[in-house]
Amino acid sequence: MKKILLLLLTATVFMSSQAMELDYSNNHKIAASLRLGMSVFPSFEAELGVEYRPLRYVGANIGMMYSNSWNSKTTPIGIVPETQNMVWEIKGTKDIDYHFVAKAGLQLTTPAIMLSKNEMGLSLRVSPGILVPIPTNKSVTINNFQIVKQEIDEDIDIETESDKLKDEIELKFVSSEEHKNTGAKFCYWYVRSELVLEFEEQWEFAVGYTYSNLDIYGGSRSLKVCDTQLVAGEKKPQHTFSLGLTFKF
Repeated sequence: MKKILLLLLTATVFMSSQAMELDYSNNHKIAASLRLGMSVFPSFEAELGVEYRPLRYVGANIGMMYSNSWNSKTTPIGIVPETQNMVWEIKGTKDIDYHFVAKAGLQLTTPAIMLSKNEMGLSLRVSPGILVPIPTNKSVTINNFQIVKQEIDEDIDIETESDKLKDEIELKFVSSEEHKNTGAKFCYWYVRSELVLEFEEQWEFAVGYTYSNLDIYGGSRSLKVCDTQLVAGEKKPQHTFSLGLTFKF
């Protein structure tokens, strides 16, 4: 993390020293942005934001991010140990991770290196900020089933072969119950760096990288069913690469 921040600082100083001239005029104080990204989780992210720039090189932003992961690290099914003839199953594994995250942060932009006179400029932008998952604590529905027909291989690993387990037993629905997580972290932080290409005065195209401590399973970490932890694995930092388009009003 220290190396990344040092690299960003060095790039900011370099681009500032290379700028043709400082332009403090600020005709466009409000901007709307759209960013699409991929994290190494892996997950897809889409973010809509509004930016306020009271100064040309300093501003703030708020937005809402939608995230959809496809590498579930959950235990979707298990056996109720007290009875041995009952199984439980998560109704929707997609309910385990965060989907909506509110964002707010600052924007620090270097003066632009002009690529063509008054038409295109290249600058570096650094945006530190906070992330607030909505809702903070997730709820999941657990369905309970009675085993009607049982031909289970004792060597089956429930966590890795849950689909095989379901194929080898006949189930009868019994009940459902809601489990809600407690004690989730309310707020996370992020730092985003972007290489910004300004063109036609009101448009910006950006290529960015974001580092954050967001735990995509943070709202489900304490959830257990029959002493089985629903979320497997430890929390890892988020690394996201994105493309952005901004229109300045």
